[in-house]
Amino acid sequence: MTLTPAEANIFDTSAATRMRRSLGEQSEDGIREVAKQFESLFVQMMLKSMRAATPGDGLFSNAGTDQYQQLYDQQMGLAVTQGDGPGFGIAAMVERQLREQVGFDNPAPVTGGKGIQDYGRLPVMRIQEAPTPDVAPKPGAPTGKATGLGGKGDGWEKPEDFVRDIWPAARATAQELGVDPRALVAQAALETGWGRHVIRKADGEGANNLFGIKATPGWQGDRVRVPTLEYRGGIPQREMAEFRAYDSLEDSFRDYLQFLNNNPRYAGALKVSDDPVAFTNALQQAGYATDPHYARKIQQIMGGDILRATLPELKNDAPRTTPL
Repeated sequence: MTLTPAEANIFDTSAATRMRRSLGEQSEDGIREVAKQFESLFVQMMLKSMRAATPGDGLFSNAGTDQYQQLYDQQMGLAVTQGDGPGFGIAAMVERQLREQVGFDNPAPVTGGKGIQDYGRLPVMRIQEAPTPDVAPKPGAPTGKATGLGGKGDGWEKPEDFVRDIWPAARATAQELGVDPRALVAQAALETGWGRHVIRKADGEGANNLFGIKATPGWQGDRVRVPTLEYRGGIPQREMAEFRAYDSLEDSFRDYLQFLNNNPRYAGALKVSDDPVAFTNALQQAGYATDPHYARKIQQIMGGDILRATLPELKNDAPRTTPL
């Protein structure tokens, strides 16, 4: 249920309950409500920071006026972001990112800004100038081959390009696992936001981690520590975690293959690998991710418009005969 600015009230104790329910519904209305709640919290924090940096009113400032001002700022944050107005545009970007994560189509692009995952999983990076049209790509940017993100490019701009670039490695790995390659492409798309949010190192260099595999104590390779979103008791929480870093995208697929084969808890998933729905359900049941809707999101991407439009042109390619 979306509230009008007049109905939004900071003393409404059921707001948190509605947000939890909206997170669990995975519906379009629920996603829209969560996005507005996120923007409201952001605006409230912004007002609080601005208020803290503003000198007080001297003689007329006291505990009572300070409390009233805090309540006013909170109510203002709700009023600005509720209803049908555009607000500050943050909710639109958050909604777009959440729709992509659950496999919903986005009817229209949102101009400017980054998705929520930019702030949830990526280290702080220096600001880069926007690329100029009709100019050669930056060194290290994707070039049509799944060689990796060794440079400081911004990743794939189009989901279709991401699918085309990782398809050869996905198909070869799928043959080794006995899995439908669509499942691997969809899982990589979910983990990386269609290649636009690949985990990066502190210097901006791509870590080439397509499957969100964390660096366990026994991992001997490179690693990168970044913020991530985990679900605890069904509620998303921001945490810091170390993830594996690879030299290339092929290395990411190779490690994914070894990761599943060498972990007994995924034996059940490999037994049903010929069924992509059963395979992804078994991955979730084995604890691959904390997101309670992880398997369903992968399945929605598998059946989504992007793969349906892109894969037919790729399935006619000659199969790869050498293992990764």
